[in-house]
Amino acid sequence: MTDGLRERAEELYGLRPEEFTAARTAAATAARDSGDRVLAKALQALRRPTVAAWSVNLLVRRRRELVDQVVALGESLRQAQSMLRGEALRDLTKQRRQLVAAVTREVRALASDEGQRLSDAAVRQVEETLQAAMADPAAADAVLSGLLAQPLASTGVESLADVVAVPPEVLRDEPEAGDAADGERPSLTVVRDETRAVREADERVEAAGTAVRAASKAHAQVTKKRGKVQAKVLQLEARVEELRAELAEAEEEAEAAVERLSDLDSDVEERTAELEDAQAEVEEAVKARRELDES
Repeated sequence: MTDGLRERAEELYGLRPEEFTAARTAAATAARDSGDRVLAKALQALRRPTVAAWSVNLLVRRRRELVDQVVALGESLRQAQSMLRGEALRDLTKQRRQLVAAVTREVRALASDEGQRLSDAAVRQVEETLQAAMADPAAADAVLSGLLAQPLASTGVESLADVVAVPPEVLRDEPEAGDAADGERPSLTVVRDETRAVREADERVEAAGTAVRAASKAHAQVTKKRGKVQAKVLQLEARVEELRAELAEAEEEAEAAVERLSDLDSDVEERTAELEDAQAEVEEAVKARRELDES
């Protein structure tokens, strides 16, 4: 029953979702008619795949090498995390985003070729399934089976039975597909792009040199301006001292002038009194003369 179930499941899960139910019923009926009621019951229990799960299964069948790259990159990420290789982890994380995006585009193209348009929700489920295959070896096994009945959460899976159409023991008997005919998955060694790293380092050095030159030019300009202002300050301070000296001298002259003015005021008052006395004397003399004339 194990071989028969796996073989028929592979056929059913290679069909488009809308073809699945009728084909499953026909396969179960054929098994029952042949006297294999256990197989018939197992076939009838197979779940119709969601559109997202079907599209990932399609990817496994059509572009297995891309799925192998996804799984291998996930293994490299886990190794980098376990060894706390920060720089390698950053590079791999960037590659993960790029690879997931590229593979998702391929999934949409494959589905479109089959006349199936993936909704935005289905695309997100595909992305999460690919991320799960990177994060969790069990999820990777589920994806590689090509028998997903539903998409995976990005954190992985607790049990293959929750997401794969056939029991886990059936999967363990499944031969590897694609180019890995010897039972081993093709490996993908993800290494840092040293050429890119050197180029980025050169660009950083060039940018830093440009910044230093700009800062040096600005510093020289500001220093020159400061020198001019400082010279002006010294000039003004000297002028202030000169004005202070002139002010002190002027204040002394003003005090002397005030004293002189006071003295002159006294003289004016004295001469005014003398003038008034003289005018009175003149008036008396004129009066006396007039009296003489009259007499």
